[in-house]
Amino acid sequence: MSGSWSSSLRRTLVAVSTFALLASACAEDAQDDFPTETVVDDGSGSAQAAPEADPDCSEENPGASFAPTDTSLQSTSPDIEQIKSDGKLTVGVAQDTLLFGYLDAASGSIEGFDVEMARLVSTALFGSPDRIELIPIQSSERIPKLQSGELELVVKTMTITCERWAEINFSTVYYDAQQRLLVRTDSGITSIEDFADFPAEEAKICAEEDTTSIANVSEFDYLTPVAVPSVAECLVRFQQTSVAGISTDDTILAGLAAQDPFAVIVGDQISKEPYGLGTSKENVEFTRFVNAVLEQARADGSWQEAYDKWLADTLGPQSPPAATYR
Repeated sequence: MSGSWSSSLRRTLVAVSTFALLASACAEDAQDDFPTETVVDDGSGSAQAAPEADPDCSEENPGASFAPTDTSLQSTSPDIEQIKSDGKLTVGVAQDTLLFGYLDAASGSIEGFDVEMARLVSTALFGSPDRIELIPIQSSERIPKLQSGELELVVKTMTITCERWAEINFSTVYYDAQQRLLVRTDSGITSIEDFADFPAEEAKICAEEDTTSIANVSEFDYLTPVAVPSVAECLVRFQQTSVAGISTDDTILAGLAAQDPFAVIVGDQISKEPYGLGTSKENVEFTRFVNAVLEQARADGSWQEAYDKWLADTLGPQSPPAATYR
């Protein structure tokens, strides 16, 4: 992490730290309201079956999406025209994920890299980045709210998978993340494999429910997965020492580590996590339009500008992921 912080990033840390403290206070009053352990299928058939994968999705390259119909961004279709007639774009975002989607206490606005991606789509649709309604959601709400029509777009550090492709559409990859592990600096843990020698009650690893992160944690038989509704709740439990670590995308862990001087990211990647913008399964032409927006952002430098503003200081230099199409 860079030793020189910009004034805006300092304000960011203060804002999100304030959010975490508020979350901590709420958690003390309502901790029983949150699920604390993942449900294990005991063979009785009571566990919910995983969704079938989209047969048109390649497990080797789930980020392949629908090619743009018109890269000039002049495409018209009933679903695009409906959004334009509404006068705004409804977008599901995080408000507790530092650098990607967080509530800035100073401005009262939700800001971050994901929000910048949503603003690019708004600009392409309306000629203004501000014709968006940002709706804070939990990860578990991303797919249902797209399916119900409550949201037209979701930009919330969402990993593209073939199972999710069966339920919604995705843009091409707009960011390549990887899942890793965050532990305490004095824990002596250097990789997730170190927990193999720990008793189950000391190997509790927190991740957000209904995410690929908690699913990946559950693959390790020596870990005790702890699923909670939000990343902020994971940080609260970590700071209260009720969990030994947090495992999620490195992008999110970087924000958490910035809030806690006694936290450190360790180990190799647990999995690759390609991020996509989520759209409704019915609105294929809108998905193509979003891909045209991303193509333009890669070409004209607006993706790079957003990355350098929000992520470069923490995650180092990167270029936009190349698009692939079906």
